[in-house]
This record gives sequence, structure tokens and C-alpha cells, in this order.
Amino acid sequence: MLSENEKRIQELSRELGACLYEQSQIKKFNNLGEIEETVRDLMIQYVNPEIGIFLSKQVQKKPPVGREK
Repeated sequence: MLSENEKRIQELSRELGACLYEQSQIKKFNNLGEIEETVRDLMIQYVNPEIGIFLSKQVQKKPPVGREK
């Protein structure tokens, strides 16, 4: 059984997939390789930078942790 967080990730992933499909230049995929390449390119262009910015801000909010010996 999926947790609420996992269900939310699935829901957002489907929504993101629809947005990326609309953003893509390809309207018909001929094979799985084209799908994989398009997804990778769109993720690199649109999604990864936003996630990187979000995570870097989260790290800045956390208090520093000392080194373990």
C-alpha cells in the first residue's frame, strides 16, 4: 500500500508528464528511445533546475551539523 506521500508523488508525476508532453516538440513517439530521450531532455531543461533550487534553499534552512568522529 502506498503512503500518502507516494500517492501525491504519483499524482504530481502524472500532471507533470502531461505538462511536459504539451511542451515537447514531438507529438507522436515512434519508439521507447524517443520517449526516453524527450523525457530526459525536458527534465533537464525544466524540472531539474527547479528541484535543485528548491533543495538548495532547504539545505540553507537546516542548522549545521557537526562532524561525527
